[in-house]
Amino acid sequence: MSHSLMNLFFKLVKQKYVYVGVPVIIHNSKGEILLGKRNMNMPTYPGFWGLPGGMPEYGEKIENTAIREVKEELDIDIKIIKKSKNVYENLPDKKCRFHSVDVPFYGKIVRGIAKPKDETKEVKWFKPSEIRNMELAYTHKEVLKGEGLI
Repeated sequence: MSHSLMNLFFKLVKQKYVYVGVPVIIHNSKGEILLGKRNMNMPTYPGFWGLPGGMPEYGEKIENTAIREVKEELDIDIKIIKKSKNVYENLPDKKCRFHSVDVPFYGKIVRGIAKPKDETKEVKWFKPSEIRNMELAYTHKEVLKGEGLI
């Protein structure tokens, strides 16, 4: 999502809608989980590590959202392995001004090497034991716990 669209989105957030989030869980062969560190200029959770993902555009299937957002954020192509059977709720707080319901997907890299792009400052593979002690953006820690990954 471009910064101008993001700014417009955050103006609309004041209207108190509930949004859909689509975080994507990507593992490597060592069992590590791919996270991106958000740029400091991001309006929510600046500088926090989190799963790649985002929100669907109007009329977009959420599976396609997962694929698109990972490409936009990390410059890699993924294949969706499965959609989680769980949903997670992000309530408004000081770090995030909007209410969202997150539907996680599991993805596998099919092309490219993850690297930071517009919204992301850094990309890194983490062992689950490392993530247990981290504070993550949005519901991402709750997602990883709920999915039995940390």
